[in-house]
Amino acid sequence: MMTTLTLQEAIFTVSNLRTQLNKEYTKFDTEYRVPIAVNNESVVKADKKEDVKASLNKIETVKQDIIALKAAIHVKNTTGTINIDGQEATASEVLESLKLERDIVNNLQNNTSFGYSRERIKTVSGVGIVEEGIINEAEVLQYIEEMEVTVHRKSMLIDKFNSTETVEVTLQSL
Repeated sequence: MMTTLTLQEAIFTVSNLRTQLNKEYTKFDTEYRVPIAVNNESVVKADKKEDVKASLNKIETVKQDIIALKAAIHVKNTTGTINIDGQEATASEVLESLKLERDIVNNLQNNTSFGYSRERIKTVSGVGIVEEGIINEAEVLQYIEEMEVTVHRKSMLIDKFNSTETVEVTLQSL
């Protein structure tokens, strides 16, 4: 059946389907991994064989739905545009820049913060009082602050895009 979802709903549905997939995987480790024969005689009941078939069918159905959703999300992200400071960019470009910018902020913050086991000022035997810091620290901190503003603005634009743009997909498991 054809279903229309916002990107936000599609992303959430993928997450839920992955959870369903993991539940089916767990059954193979818990319910289906059992003694199957004693003295060369099968001890597997017919209903358990049917349960395994049902799990395999569910895995296949959920797999197809995840593929359909991920493909639809990909198409929308590569064709849908977002306006950032008067410049049009695809959602994919914005998402990739956002990922990189978050990584930059985290990495630089980790290297500019001092505290537990990373003291700024320490006494080194035979040397004296040593102060550690980042070269051009004020400039680096300003860069981080500006990048955080950009990250926040792009995150809000992506959230708006995901809540307003829709995809149409045929889902079998819902």
